[in-house]
Amino acid sequence: MPELPELQIIGERLTELLTGLTIEKVSVHNHLVVHGLPVSDFERIAIGEKFQYFEADGKFLILSLEHHDFVINPMLTGRVKVETRYKKPTRIDMISIKANDHTLWYSDAKKMGRVYLVPGKVYSGVAGFENRGPSALDPTLNLNEFRERLKHHNGQIKNVLRNQRFIKGIGNAYADEILLYAGINPFRTRASLEENEVEQLYHSMKKILSRIRAILSSRSLDELASEKRDFLMVHNRGGYICPLCGGRVSEVKANRFKTNYCQNCQK
Repeated sequence: MPELPELQIIGERLTELLTGLTIEKVSVHNHLVVHGLPVSDFERIAIGEKFQYFEADGKFLILSLEHHDFVINPMLTGRVKVETRYKKPTRIDMISIKANDHTLWYSDAKKMGRVYLVPGKVYSGVAGFENRGPSALDPTLNLNEFRERLKHHNGQIKNVLRNQRFIKGIGNAYADEILLYAGINPFRTRASLEENEVEQLYHSMKKILSRIRAILSSRSLDELASEKRDFLMVHNRGGYICPLCGGRVSEVKANRFKTNYCQNCQK
């Protein structure tokens, strides 16, 4: 699942490749991911508009045009690529957008993602877009605001981190990474955290996401689409050695999601 750091870099790569190009054709290869419009309107409305810019907004990717925006919620397996040569759509290719000699492809192996075409900056029809918290990498999000927002959310701390109403942009994988660095067990409740632990959690969030973003910044769009997360310390590494203490990484699976943590480091 692409999270905020990936989506930010993907936005930058798309901006480099497609800004200023005119959309000539929009093709829906599988209607399951198209939401908010009939397929015929989705394929027609954006023709002739130019790409203006691309940006991440939490776990959404926005493709801004002159009068409309494509909004992509990639969910678990949504991926974006750009091709300059002709290719046939495969079974996982959902949508293609041809702009001059470039074609943007949205693929989704599990077909769980959602793609919208909305009037510019009008996101009320995009499921899950409104009433979210500030971005986890927003430079104006300080410790005091983080602490105050945290007080309004209960439950296990990992679930709180993944709650987009608290902070937007963190998913399952990077929540594990943040909590390892903070030394906090993912199954602790928010109410059980001491003030110093809240502060450590805030700084860990900023440090880990910034570090991941820096690593991803040198990767191409194709490399980002492959989602090779060879930099992870704990997530998806159940049974391996914890890089911080040398102990074993534990793994718990529940409701399609995997949680990895170190019982030695995280209390």
